[in-house]
Amino acid sequence: MKKSILALSVLSVVGGSALVSTSAEASTTMTFKWEHKLLDGRTDRPKFELSHRMDNGFAFGFEQVWQFDRSKQETEVGFAPEQYEFTLKTGYRHRWGDRNEHEVGPLLDYQVKENAKKIRFGAFYGYRLTKDFSMKVRARYSGDLERVSVGSGTYDDAVGKEMRYDLWLTYRWNNFTFVWDAIYKDKLDDNVFDNNKENVWEHELSAEYRLADARAHAFYGKFKYKAELLKNSHLNSDYDWYGKRDNAIEFGYKYRF
Repeated sequence: MKKSILALSVLSVVGGSALVSTSAEASTTMTFKWEHKLLDGRTDRPKFELSHRMDNGFAFGFEQVWQFDRSKQETEVGFAPEQYEFTLKTGYRHRWGDRNEHEVGPLLDYQVKENAKKIRFGAFYGYRLTKDFSMKVRARYSGDLERVSVGSGTYDDAVGKEMRYDLWLTYRWNNFTFVWDAIYKDKLDDNVFDNNKENVWEHELSAEYRLADARAHAFYGKFKYKAELLKNSHLNSDYDWYGKRDNAIEFGYKYRF
């Protein structure tokens, strides 16, 4: 996985250097994130994301996610985080209307984990109702590119397939931005989510503050309202997880240049 991530990182940087636009419409955003799952024994995930949108509407970037497994002792797994996930992200946005109030576009992501490679693609539509209030909907398909390795020489024949639907409602007030994301997920195979069902509802609430005198800097906090843990593996865990929600909080810093 490390070799794959290194190669993809080099391609992303090289491609980005060739395509970066100097137009005032273009922007590049660097984001540092930290996600903490609230249940005892769950995980912490530091993240780094770099994205660039060109003045012609095309966007590209990557996100690297590491993970601290809190269910195991540091003396057992080490004090450094494991390399958990790497995602290359691409997309396009077309705007129109008297106020550029409409936007639509496709997206295509390639994701690499330790034992899986995944492709994600979909499309979105957004509408700005007023200067301060907007909405956006997105449908995204996600599928494994090959059988998932579950051990040395052992593979799971089930190729994961999943649909995800998002509805974002965004409200801007002075230097603050508030976002509610309603998420519906549906399995297209024989697998189930943490709630032991083939579909699940989740919600994310976030608030962002952009510095008034330094618009390049922003700080945000997010609360992720997750599904209940109802699998047998949660019931038989060493931790008291069963029946509880796998909620998480995330904090981040953004720099736009």
